[in-house]
Amino acid sequence: MRLEVVYTGGSELYTWAGSGAFERTIEELLPAHGMVTDGSFALHMRTLFLRNVAQFDEPKRAAGRVELEFSVPAVRSGYAMGTPAGSVPAGLEGTVWLDAATLDLERLQVRVETRLGRSVETTTYARVKVGEVEFVAPVSSELTMLPGGGEQLRNVSRFDEYHRFAGVSTLRFPGADRVYASDPGQQPARTAATAAKEIPATLESAIAADAAIGDSFVAIAGDGTRMTGRISDMRRLGKDQWNIELTLMDKRARKTVLLPLTMGTRLVWR
Repeated sequence: MRLEVVYTGGSELYTWAGSGAFERTIEELLPAHGMVTDGSFALHMRTLFLRNVAQFDEPKRAAGRVELEFSVPAVRSGYAMGTPAGSVPAGLEGTVWLDAATLDLERLQVRVETRLGRSVETTTYARVKVGEVEFVAPVSSELTMLPGGGEQLRNVSRFDEYHRFAGVSTLRFPGADRVYASDPGQQPARTAATAAKEIPATLESAIAADAAIGDSFVAIAGDGTRMTGRISDMRRLGKDQWNIELTLMDKRARKTVLLPLTMGTRLVWR
């Protein structure tokens, strides 16, 4: 999956890559796609260093690093572990590693153990540029969970392409004869093509073998209407075969198999 994430107002908000409207938590955006976590980008850091709820042991120095052990009780962590068996508040324990010379954050490991299972989440950090300013930010994260019954679940995330966002406002005055949409590219075209029960259309560009959930595409209907959509699901069928779901902005879906799909591939959405 390819997503965008922003930390704002004490929350992590997510959206599909390129859409620019951050409105949902990761659980709301991905309600049916397996294990997720909402701490590795910013919330664990907020809990440890902004909320005054963590207890730290005496720092240790070794091999150019400062090592800090910490714990946060369940009643103050604001964190919960959820599985199909239910959800329970969870305390946090773990370790922070800092560069001894600069005190830059290098690595964070967070361990959680509840009656529903246990997990270990390790996030690495580096200096990155956001616009013209350099920040220490997460670059990768690995979450492993053992929910019991011999299972092991594992997620690997990579954070890159950091960029700034700017707000845009539109003023509309009484009597104006034109209205400008703030994001016209996200508005589905209301034409005969999108009103039909079936929409045959061809892909404007190829969908490569390394496609991911959240990637956008454009399909062109027979009357020339350009319709935008996203890959909304992918299921592996075999070593080189995928069942992918292509969903238009008006929520019509088309399932197909075999990546890559070449430019000009003709599909029918219902």
